[in-house]
Amino acid sequence: MQHLPFLSLFSQAIWSASASTTPESAQRVFLSGSANSAIEVPEVSLQLGQWRRQAKIVEQNSTICDAGSRQWSGTIPVGEGRDMFFWYFESRESPETAPLTIWLNGGPGASSLLGAFHEIGPCRVNEDGTATVRAESTWTNFSNMLFIDQPIGVGFSDPKNPDLWAESLNDAAIDLDIFLDAFLGDHFPNLRQAPLHLAGESFGGRYCPVYADLMRRSFSSVILVDALVDFSQASLGFYDHFCSPDAAPSQTGFNTSACGEMATEYSSCENIGRLCEATYDARVCSSAFETCYAMTEPYQRQVVAGGQNPYDDRKTCNEPPICGGMGMEQVAAFLNRDWVQDGLQIEHMKFETVNMGFGMRWSANPAITTPSTRELSRLLDNKKTPILVLNGNNDVVVNTEGILRVYDSLLWSGHAAYRNQALQKWYFADDAGELVVGGQMKTAQNLAVVTIDEAGHMSPYDQPEAVLQLMRRWTEGGAAAVQEMTTA
Repeated sequence: MQHLPFLSLFSQAIWSASASTTPESAQRVFLSGSANSAIEVPEVSLQLGQWRRQAKIVEQNSTICDAGSRQWSGTIPVGEGRDMFFWYFESRESPETAPLTIWLNGGPGASSLLGAFHEIGPCRVNEDGTATVRAESTWTNFSNMLFIDQPIGVGFSDPKNPDLWAESLNDAAIDLDIFLDAFLGDHFPNLRQAPLHLAGESFGGRYCPVYADLMRRSFSSVILVDALVDFSQASLGFYDHFCSPDAAPSQTGFNTSACGEMATEYSSCENIGRLCEATYDARVCSSAFETCYAMTEPYQRQVVAGGQNPYDDRKTCNEPPICGGMGMEQVAAFLNRDWVQDGLQIEHMKFETVNMGFGMRWSANPAITTPSTRELSRLLDNKKTPILVLNGNNDVVVNTEGILRVYDSLLWSGHAAYRNQALQKWYFADDAGELVVGGQMKTAQNLAVVTIDEAGHMSPYDQPEAVLQLMRRWTEGGAAAVQEMTTA
């Protein structure tokens, strides 16, 4: 199998071509996502006591980040030599009653501190990576925010020993569950009763549905931001994005010859993609990936070769293949400064915004090509978990066209009601207080799918105020509250 393309904002492969250690004596319990998805997890209450006592948590002042609220960073062990790093910021507004939102960047292999210091956190790293400035449009305006470097092997959670890395989504789910038991149970018990939202970007479309499905805890909602959930549908959406009648050849469209060549393979991709979703068999899904990748890969290369940015088709690609402009270099430069790591009170290490070795290892596993659609269906129907989907309309790697396909075909109790809804314009208040169009949306029951105009793969960064208003509505009232934004 070819390496799965990294579909996060750190992806370069799409444009170029040890299991967790646990005590032998540990008792076993099951994560209770569903009977056919249960996996074993160490009994945390007995065996992890010693590991928990090794947690190191530091309350930060404003030196590293003038957050406008209290903040803590630290590590919590989830196994011998396997420490999970986090940065927790209280909400600027009523932290005692605010929800708790967990943010996970994608990759696989990407640090969630990019989200903290470039996208949605209370501080932004400056252009030369020497300092931070306070952000006004931040999710800490309405929520307590927990940024976690996960799976083990990512960011400051990298033990620098690949034998200790998480090997699979199941491994990573166990680790995160152990972490949250300790974080909420031992260190921040005041947050136990707070509404708990799980948000993920890009490959977070695999992390979040799987974690929320497998874990015994319930989440108040799952939030998917420009998130990959089905590679086959994303490939079909790639064709729609570039070859629809509205796609201008001079900007985002291909000529009729290129579109015609892609069209000849379109049905093959769609058919085997359906078989992948029906079987959830890693071998079938790996074959679907190969088929769909072959359909789009020559033209994906043309996007970058032609100077376009695959993460935002409004922009040029000045530094192929990743194209730059996404804060990676600045965040890495800042977090590698000695005084910053001294302030975090961690052993000095080379921080990487994305661990490419970790990503390549995960991408070589055929199981990574399975979609997240079954998990999404179970969340909506079995756990009654609300799901919010946000997608930038200028994203190519996780394109809106593919996302709309996914949720139009998702099988759940609200499928008919959702599919029969037409997309509606939604509005947000600009800096002058005037209502302006933010994109389109449709909702049914506990599912809301929202497209965002003038936004690429990092839609919260591109449209911070629009996304902030959406998120505030969502955490306060769910799909019904978001639907109210369709009224001008």
